[in-house]
Amino acid sequence: MKNTILDISVLYVEDELPTRDKIARILKREVRSLFLAENGEEGLALFELHRPDIVVTDIKMPAMDGLDMAERIKAICKDVHVILTTAHGEADAFMKSIKVGVDRYLLKPIDVSVLVRNLREMAQIIGIARELQEKTTLLEEYKRAVDESSIVCKTDTEGRITYVNDAYCKAYGYNRNELLGKDLKVILHQRVDDSILLELQSTIASKRIWKGILEHAKDGGHSYFADVTIVPILSADGEIMEFIYIGHDVTELVDRTERLKQLSTTDILTRTYNRLAFNDFLDAELQRAQRYKSGMSIIMFDVDHFKNVNDTYGHLVGDEVLKALVQVVQFSVRKVDILARWGGEEFMILVPESTAETAHELAERLRKEIESHDFSTKEKITVSIGVTTYRDGDSADSIITRVDNALYKAKENGRNRIETG
Repeated sequence: MKNTILDISVLYVEDELPTRDKIARILKREVRSLFLAENGEEGLALFELHRPDIVVTDIKMPAMDGLDMAERIKAICKDVHVILTTAHGEADAFMKSIKVGVDRYLLKPIDVSVLVRNLREMAQIIGIARELQEKTTLLEEYKRAVDESSIVCKTDTEGRITYVNDAYCKAYGYNRNELLGKDLKVILHQRVDDSILLELQSTIASKRIWKGILEHAKDGGHSYFADVTIVPILSADGEIMEFIYIGHDVTELVDRTERLKQLSTTDILTRTYNRLAFNDFLDAELQRAQRYKSGMSIIMFDVDHFKNVNDTYGHLVGDEVLKALVQVVQFSVRKVDILARWGGEEFMILVPESTAETAHELAERLRKEIESHDFSTKEKITVSIGVTTYRDGDSADSIITRVDNALYKAKENGRNRIETG
C-alpha cells in the first residue's frame, strides 16, 4: 500500500554527497516538500526563503556547522523542529544542542526508518499546532464580531439571570425556566477557582469589562468551556443597571490545547516526560534547592547493548522493551520523582529531596529490578547508571554534564553497574 505523504516541508543539510543523495531519495517519497543544502550557510539561506517545518542537519560541515545554523534558525523561528545527525558524540556539541533547543538527535549512519518515524511523530505535532492556530484565529474573528455571538445572557446587579437566548440554553443543557432568576454562579463548574471569581466580581463591580475562559457545568455533569466577555451596562448617571454575558464555545479548543501541551511534554512512545519537560522540571527543582538548601539528585541510565536488541528482534520489539522498562521504573520510583526519556534508550530521573545515599539506593534497586525482569527476549536486559547529587552553585548544564560523565564511566567499566559523579 502506498505511504501517505506527510504534509510537512523538510530542509535537509548534509555535506557528504552520497549520504545526502541517499536520504533525499527516500524523503522525497515521504514529505510534501524537500529542500537540500550542503552546508550551514546554504541551509540558512534556504530556510529564510522557504521556512520549512523541520530541519534535519549534520553538525560538522564547512562554511557554517549545523549547530550554528540551527541556533540562527531558532532565532528566526523558535518553533521550527530541528533534528541533528552526527557520527560524533562530543559533550560540548551535545550541551550546545540543548541550549539551542534541538528537538532530536540521531547518530550516523542514519537509520532511515528511525528518521522517518521521527518525522511522522513531528508531523503529528505540527498538524495539531496548525489546527490550533486556525481555531485561535477563528476565535479572534468571533471576538471582534460581538453582534454575531451565539451565547448571550443578562443578569441584574446581584448576578441573577434575567435573560438567556436559545443558544445559551442549548449550550449548557438547561431550559430557560431552570435558569431565570438563578445566580449565574450556579452554572459555573466547581473547579473554577475562587480567586478567579473574586477577580471577576471586582472587575465588573468597578464598571470595567471582564474577559476570560470559564468552565461551566452542563446539565448531566459534563464540562463546557466558554471564552466569556462580561460587560457592565451603565445608566445615564453612570450607575450599573445590569450585566451582559457574551460567550463563545471553546471547549474543543481547550481540549486540543491540552492535547498539544501533552504532546509537547510527553515522549510519544513511552508516555513519559520528554527532554523538554525534564529540563523545565530540573530548572524549577534547582531553584528550589538553591533557595531552600534542599537536596536533589539525578539518575541517568542507558539500556546496555540496545542496538543488539533492535538488530536481533527488530525495532518494534525494541520499542516494546523500552515501554516495559518504563513500567518497571515507574513502579519503583516515588510519585514526586520525574522520569523522562532523554533520547533513544537513555532516560533521566529527577529525585527531589534526596541525598547521595538514597539516590544510589534507588539506582541500585532499579538496576536489580530491570536485570531480573522478563522482557520476552532471550538475553537479559540490563542498564548502566550514572548518579549525581546537587552541589552548591550547580546549574542545569553542570549537573547534567556530571551525571552524563558518570553514566559514561559506568559503561566504560563493564556496564550493568552504577557510577557516581
